[in-house]
Amino acid sequence: MKKIITIFILLIAFKASAQNYDHILNYVFNGTPTNGVKIKTNIPFTPTTQMPTVIIEGNNFGTTETIGLIINWYTYSSANDFYNDPSGFYFYNATVSSFGSFTPNIYLASENGKVIIYIDRKDYYQRFTVRAYSQGMGEQPGWFQGWTTADEPNNGVKSILVPYKNRFSGDILLSGNGIWNSSGSVGIGTTTPNAKLAVNGNIRAKEVKVENANWPDYVFKKNYDLPSLKFTEQLIKEKGHLPGIPSAADVKANGVDLGEMNAKLLQKIEELTLYLIEIKKEVETLKRDKK
Repeated sequence: MKKIITIFILLIAFKASAQNYDHILNYVFNGTPTNGVKIKTNIPFTPTTQMPTVIIEGNNFGTTETIGLIINWYTYSSANDFYNDPSGFYFYNATVSSFGSFTPNIYLASENGKVIIYIDRKDYYQRFTVRAYSQGMGEQPGWFQGWTTADEPNNGVKSILVPYKNRFSGDILLSGNGIWNSSGSVGIGTTTPNAKLAVNGNIRAKEVKVENANWPDYVFKKNYDLPSLKFTEQLIKEKGHLPGIPSAADVKANGVDLGEMNAKLLQKIEELTLYLIEIKKEVETLKRDKK
């Protein structure tokens, strides 16, 4: 009786542990692959039979990158003969997340009826280990045994590029006194951003595009109230700056909105153009009167 109970317990333990598959594969290559790394699994490419989580961990010596990849997928079919027409089989809801610094292109494909995982990188002195978890879809323990690798091109069918998806919660601290906080604001050189992007330092860019819906073409409308030069002169004497333009104190305290300031400066240029046109007309009138 004790022997039967012991066997029963061992069977339960095996069934439970079969959901987690450790040390499926160890990969070590002291060189640089010609094509990439093809992981040949023994998981059949058949619909609704699998929802595995495959974890790849290791390092790239040549690029000093830590390898940490979690790959998930499901298989489905669009064929009328749902389970028996391989032409309709496809990978569904495949994703990969990285918990290291290694983010290569990862492909899933079917080769000889089995799923392959293709790492599309040629890295010097790479090594990693593979483990997996899979349960609830009728997966068999044998599917997670006997995996191999090969330095071959990805010639499989139904090949897909697996999209990366990572999501972070809370504040993410960045090196160099920076933050990406929980409200979605980014601070560079500051951990207290007061805008969606706050930079305490210099910014260098090839192009900056600022959207502005209030571009001052209205200055050239007939009903535009062009300030007189006398009014402008008086305001300059009183305030020390052009009308509608912030003072030096305002700029020091609050900064400058690039889009708004460009629009204001253009407004002043257009007003100056109108003044020049008026002056030219007056000069031409004086010349005619003088003759």
